Amino acid sequence: MPGLYARVLLLMVLLAPLGRRCGAQVFEPGYLVLGRGDTLRGEVENAFWTDPPKAVRFRPAATAPVVSYRAVQLRAVQLASGRLLRRELLPIDYSASKNPNQMFYGLVIRQRPDSLLADVLVEGPATLLSVVWGQVQHFFVRREQQPYLEMTERRYLDNNGGVVSLRDGNNYQGQLGLYFGDCAAAVAATNQAKFTATDLIGVVQTYNQQCSAVRQPGRRIEVEAPKASRVKLQVGPLLGVRYTSMRLRAAGAPGLEAQTLAGQQLDGRLHLQPGLYFDLLDGGRRLAAHTALYAYRVGRQVEVAAPDGSAQWRGTLDWRATAAVWQVGLRGLLPVGPHYTLLAGAGAEIAQYWAQAARLRYGTGTATTRLATGGVAVLTEQPFQLGFARTKMPYLEVGIRRQRLTALLTGRIYGKQHYYDPLVVAALQNPAGQVYSLGHSYTARTLSAALVLSYQLNRDTDQRK
Repeated sequence: MPGLYARVLLLMVLLAPLGRRCGAQVFEPGYLVLGRGDTLRGEVENAFWTDPPKAVRFRPAATAPVVSYRAVQLRAVQLASGRLLRRELLPIDYSASKNPNQMFYGLVIRQRPDSLLADVLVEGPATLLSVVWGQVQHFFVRREQQPYLEMTERRYLDNNGGVVSLRDGNNYQGQLGLYFGDCAAAVAATNQAKFTATDLIGVVQTYNQQCSAVRQPGRRIEVEAPKASRVKLQVGPLLGVRYTSMRLRAAGAPGLEAQTLAGQQLDGRLHLQPGLYFDLLDGGRRLAAHTALYAYRVGRQVEVAAPDGSAQWRGTLDWRATAAVWQVGLRGLLPVGPHYTLLAGAGAEIAQYWAQAARLRYGTGTATTRLATGGVAVLTEQPFQLGFARTKMPYLEVGIRRQRLTALLTGRIYGKQHYYDPLVVAALQNPAGQVYSLGHSYTARTLSAALVLSYQLNRDTDQRK
């Protein structure tokens, strides 16, 4: 079981970057320029994109239906917070990487033209664009009558006499020095520039002011700090009803005495499930690391038939407990319309059981033994195994969220549990003249499902003031 939780945590780490590539259901004033030239003004979903968006969601007014436009249908996207995305044909090298598992031996450049919605940082005689792809930063600069120049983070492997080392292949200063070689001020600024948006903006603006034909700075696109955190914590109470089915089935053939526990349902009822949840959403608001603590009761007291069919030895199985559960997993979120978000998730659970009763007894008197079939004496009472069998199967959940309220349906199938009842005689053994009895064996597979409502207590940091 510890291996399962390790795999869940590893999955969370591997999938976390995906959240940054997706959008959030946060609308703000803005406009779209369609490929045919039409301008649509209204509200644009600010998805806090890192990689270029594949689609952009738009509505003409707060109460209007949401329409999704594919990136290939758009020329530009402008947000009131200042971000401007413009579709450009750029010479991008998708093979550039900082991941040692994806690096080449030697410096390899594989540019190919592709049409992308890129962030505009400076617009003027010299223009500067930004694209992040797979967590690798690309900048593109273009001056009058010149093609775009790509500068990108990249590393490569160098094998020197059998010693493999990492090399930095980002020669942005040399590239800019050649590109702005006829502008001494821009070259001087390049020599001092780091590979950051701020420093490269400074280089481009130096050229625009001192060497371009108009001798004026270009328009710098100022972007307000987003109201959404890069990550966002949601916390709140949850309350639900849980149904657990645990039915015993005979694991062997009929014996000398009846299989009294066969078909017994040890729960089969609804129980309240209070708890507390925590969701840590990535910047894209489409993936959340989820954890929750909740408790519920399981079990019931059931009447058991007598092993020998008599009224005297009718029994009871009292199997009741309180379960406290720690849940950890991943949740995916998909906005649907302007108000709702679909949610689906999976993960692992660790449960602790506190017994209220876990006992099997035959007979209602004070006798501690009974004379069973075959003339052997057997006990009339013993503890009964408590808890659900471990399983590698995750819990699954699906639901819908509106603002702070979430409704979820969650369920899990547990492993097969084995039980043994030595109080009933299934067979007799007679080794060396000493008679003793064997009891009946049973199995059960527990199914558990819950309908849960949760409410977010903390403030929604994505909402603009």
